[in-house]
Amino acid sequence: MSGLDEANRLAGISQTEEADAGPLSRVLKAAAEAFAMAGGLVFVALIAMSIVSIVGRKLFAAPIQGDVELMQMGTAFGAAAFLPYCEIHDQHIKVDAFTGWLPPAARASLDTVAHLVLTTMAALLTWRTALQTLDLIAAGEISTLLSVPIWIPVALLVPSFALLALCGGFRAARAMAAIKRQDA
Repeated sequence: MSGLDEANRLAGISQTEEADAGPLSRVLKAAAEAFAMAGGLVFVALIAMSIVSIVGRKLFAAPIQGDVELMQMGTAFGAAAFLPYCEIHDQHIKVDAFTGWLPPAARASLDTVAHLVLTTMAALLTWRTALQTLDLIAAGEISTLLSVPIWIPVALLVPSFALLALCGGFRAARAMAAIKRQDA
């Protein structure tokens, strides 16, 4: 069993869900997994950089210059990269305490609304973050210590938000189809 299969098992992602997946589902899942892996690699690199910086600071009075800036930029990218994976597998945090007693059709309706709201917000974030990137390019803003153009880490967020919107739309359509199947 691969590491990803084990992670899916622990997250409650069933193999039957994987088996009935169409081509769009497979493409979105592959893209979301690639983004999540990239985000994970960034976090591993940030951990290594942080350890080297702390050890360098304590033992040699030589921390990594700009480590906090790199941590902020990398964390934003890494966290955004995980969001599509959570959405495509419907594994975002839910407060089932309030809805557990509802009939399945009502829960499916609430899931549809939640996915549609998430899709809308992700699309707005994509649009506004892309506009912010253009503004930052025009302004020429750079980070304080490393002089990294600020538009670069901001621009790296846009693909994750766009994929999140696509995954949310897919999940909303899937939830609506589940409602129709229950009504039939």
